[in-house]
Amino acid sequence: MTAKIITNIILIISLSVVQIALVSGLPAPAGNLNLALVVLIFILGFSGFNFAAWWAVGVGFLFEIFSFLPFGAFLIGLSLTVIIANWLLNYFFTNRSLYSFLALTGLATVIYGLIINFFVLIFVEQLTISHHLLLSHMIVLRSVGVTIPAEIMRVKASSTDISR
Repeated sequence: MTAKIITNIILIISLSVVQIALVSGLPAPAGNLNLALVVLIFILGFSGFNFAAWWAVGVGFLFEIFSFLPFGAFLIGLSLTVIIANWLLNYFFTNRSLYSFLALTGLATVIYGLIINFFVLIFVEQLTISHHLLLSHMIVLRSVGVTIPAEIMRVKASSTDISR
């Protein structure tokens, strides 16, 4: 049990470091990809709500350290996004197909963007139009971020069935 907790803490820190240090440094549309949100949706779909909620709190706390927004914006944003995505996964997207994960990731991106933009609107005096225009790029990039790993898992699963 202790090894599992330590492994999860290391994975949460690694995900946060990759998001903050590597992904945010990429050029224009790829730099807006929120890898943490994509991973949280995958964890929600494959491991369940409790595990995804703890990951959301861990990643949100680490994002808070490097944020200029008031403490709690990313924690609340990721936690509410996971709660709403869980409700959508249980009551709206009941078959767990690739298309439902793409739609869920797109909706989670919109929800997360709205929550963070709400905090920016409340606590930052000047809000630029480009902040809102980037949301469409984020939806497309996160959908691609879900499609590629899902296709790799599907091909891997079908290749193991053929070899039997």
